[in-house]
Amino acid sequence: MTDGGGNCNRMILDGDVAWNRSSGRSCCRFVPSGVGCPRLVSEHSPVALSNNRSHRIITFCALYFAQGIPWGFMLLTLPSYLLDNFGDHYGDDEIGELKAIILIPWSFKLIWAPLMDSFTIRSMGRRRSWIIGAELLMALTLLGLIGLGDLSDQLTPLLYMYFLHNCFASLQDVCTDAMAVDLLPDDEQGQMNGMMWGSKLVGKAGGAWALSYVINWGGIEACVWVQVALLAVIMLVPLLFLERPGERRLPWSAGSAQGDNTSSVRSPIATIQETFKALTLPTLAVYVVFTLAKLLGTGINEVVVNTLYIKQLGWSDLDFTTASGLYTLPLLILGTFFGGMLADRFGRRLILTVGYGGFAVAAIGFSLSPQLWDRYWFALTYLLAFETLAAIGSVGFLSMAMRISWSTAAATVFTVYMTLSNVSHVVGNWLAGPVRRITTGYAESSGLVGAEAELMSYQLTIGMAGLITLPALLLLLRVRTSEVDAAAGPRADGEDSDTGHNELTDAPSGLEDGQMDPIE
Repeated sequence: MTDGGGNCNRMILDGDVAWNRSSGRSCCRFVPSGVGCPRLVSEHSPVALSNNRSHRIITFCALYFAQGIPWGFMLLTLPSYLLDNFGDHYGDDEIGELKAIILIPWSFKLIWAPLMDSFTIRSMGRRRSWIIGAELLMALTLLGLIGLGDLSDQLTPLLYMYFLHNCFASLQDVCTDAMAVDLLPDDEQGQMNGMMWGSKLVGKAGGAWALSYVINWGGIEACVWVQVALLAVIMLVPLLFLERPGERRLPWSAGSAQGDNTSSVRSPIATIQETFKALTLPTLAVYVVFTLAKLLGTGINEVVVNTLYIKQLGWSDLDFTTASGLYTLPLLILGTFFGGMLADRFGRRLILTVGYGGFAVAAIGFSLSPQLWDRYWFALTYLLAFETLAAIGSVGFLSMAMRISWSTAAATVFTVYMTLSNVSHVVGNWLAGPVRRITTGYAESSGLVGAEAELMSYQLTIGMAGLITLPALLLLLRVRTSEVDAAAGPRADGEDSDTGHNELTDAPSGLEDGQMDPIE
């Protein structure tokens, strides 16, 4: 029994749990025979996500990249274009509202997750049918941006289309995350989360930079068609790669449901009950509070930095998107890739602290140096530092959230964290305008007027964004993976669910030689 390379990587179904060697490849399929050794049912099984690490990397990175392209356009390209070309109509409040509306639909993940866990075309895999449908609707809703005409007075239609598109982007995201929870081994989660989040940020940064030239050349219609074409190509990935060998590629293809639960319908009430059961654990409850607080500062910062650079420091929309898009790309790739590896090696808490703590220090330092803001190198350095450190923090957050998601509704538990993270981001974006008005009022009451009052207002707002990020990091001291392991109980092989983790650092100690990795 060998694969194409002459190697035999055995996959044995022991009860309801499939195991294969850490190479992540399998060519043979076994089922329990009832007595004695498992019985071979097929040799050289088709390669699928469950038994091929390369396919997992391609699929998860492509799906996250697909989210990043419209994300960068909506979060960076279009707001910067509006500020540069219609500055009299758009300020902190309008841009904050525009950026916040992108994130509001992501709270619907709390609705999508139980539905996805409860209803699916199980013969196509647990998540693939949902992902394919969400990708298609993401592309179709972008077409609604065509024909808006003069954008100077089109804030309301833009908000509606932003909202609708991100409803389906959030569905695609929750399906992808759930598939990752299903299929990623523990020791692969940190690095893979780094690669996934890095792919989204590459899509966001590269898309923002490239589309800023497209929108200045051909308008919003040209941007839409470019994004639709890219999404259509990426949709081929979930169409081609199966979750598990033996499943159907399409509803009418040959194949059947695989795995331990082959039912296409599950009670949503049972899913909700399991979710609440998991969240009553103190570690998960503390992480909920951390999640709600962690992005308030970065949400405020990303709005006011956008308006500060373009309306006060004289940057054009192309300058801003080139810096926050093109120039950040190598740093984002390195930060997310090594952040994921270091999370696996040294612990998730450390990476969370480096990312969000580093942002807090950078924001405070920037706010204390307004005399350097008009120097390009200094303003650029802060922009690059903010984007990179926020990305590193996000990698640590995703990895920790996946690590502590447990119960039979683990995918829904993970989605709760993703949803609350977006709520934190939305609130931060929305607070940017009100906080700027308050700090402007304070500056004027101090006797400053005009440009001096504006400068002090930005200084106070960015400094506050850094300060409010720090207290949340103290909550991480109470997040204990051993508590989750104890609640989850023993694995199917009779071992503790995470005996290879160091509780102090939350870092895995590594697999023993010959130890097998779980596929499902």
